[in-house]
Amino acid sequence: MATKHLNRLGPRLLIGLIFVVLALAMFFALRSPPIDVDVAAATKGPMLVTINDEGETRVRDMFVISAPINGRLMRINLDAGDSVFAGKTVVARILPAQPDFLNARNEAETRAQIQSLEAAIQSSAARIAQAEADRKLAAANFARIDALYGRGFATKTAQDAARAARDSSAARLTEARGAAESARFELRATRARLMAPSTNTTGGEILSVYSPESGSVLRLTHESETPISAGTPVVEIGNPADIEIVTDLLSSDAVKIKPGSRVLIENWGGDKPLTGKVQRIEPFGFTKISALGVEEQRVNVIIDFADPLAARQRLGHGYRVIVKVVEWQGKDVVQAPISALFRDKGQWSVFVKRDGKAGLVPVKIGRMNDERAQILAGLKAGEEVILHPSEKIQDGTRIRLREDGS
Repeated sequence: MATKHLNRLGPRLLIGLIFVVLALAMFFALRSPPIDVDVAAATKGPMLVTINDEGETRVRDMFVISAPINGRLMRINLDAGDSVFAGKTVVARILPAQPDFLNARNEAETRAQIQSLEAAIQSSAARIAQAEADRKLAAANFARIDALYGRGFATKTAQDAARAARDSSAARLTEARGAAESARFELRATRARLMAPSTNTTGGEILSVYSPESGSVLRLTHESETPISAGTPVVEIGNPADIEIVTDLLSSDAVKIKPGSRVLIENWGGDKPLTGKVQRIEPFGFTKISALGVEEQRVNVIIDFADPLAARQRLGHGYRVIVKVVEWQGKDVVQAPISALFRDKGQWSVFVKRDGKAGLVPVKIGRMNDERAQILAGLKAGEEVILHPSEKIQDGTRIRLREDGS
């Protein structure tokens, strides 16, 4: 009987085991695998919020020396970086410009003006002679009236009239002589216009231009011999050791800082960042077109270096740097990477790693920079948050740490 009972029980156990195996297979097949994630721990420590932009170094006091006259600029025997001394170093030599040739029309007009002036001088000689005769007559008349007045035979009015006539005639004589002298000078200037230009370009008196300040040559706008007009820049000089930084910030960012604000200077070429401070914020804004073609209102901010010259001696005029103006800073700040933050039902949230699962945690944030956000509530230092959470991650989703290289 026992043998028959076992023979009947065997197939049932086999069928049961098959069902159990199938059930386990379906369970593991339908069960979602854990999602690979990257995590980072929330930390507590110092935090900076900065306004970042590109800046450019420039010499604080730069002098642009321009040509004082029209002429030919002689070759400049200076190179960028050469030292110059105030009132001693010749930075440019200029040969004054020669007069231009007159065309036929201008020459005819000039000769006609000469003839007119010569006639005016001849006419002025006659006016001078007439004025001289009138002066002598008026002087003699005054002498007679004055003598009669002294004996009582002429009135005071007659004496005053004679004196006025004498003085007026003397003034007319002076005016006639001045007009004749002016005509002679004008005739001389008009005749000078007929002088032909000299073919000698080096025989004239060369004007030497001296450096107004001691320093170094920063840039030569002209080096070889060339014609030049008055006011054309020739040489730029300054002290390359005395430099500052100028950056144009958005006006909305410029109002968040003030003179004296701390500045971090990076990407200048050295091994370590430099430090500086805001020297002034210019009160006048300007419009600038961004690389995307958007009009932006910007403001120039001037920054002084705080580090000694030895730490930045390789920097010169017109070098590019990245400036980070400190807008806010805190000491013991709970903070988390901004890549862990996302919006859930209108509020900031993060996923926290708890027992191999993702836990949804609402947080309250404060200040934020390019990498981290200040956590005011909802998260403690040391808790691990999931970075870049995807849509597959929900509250309670199983997770596992992504292995390096996966």
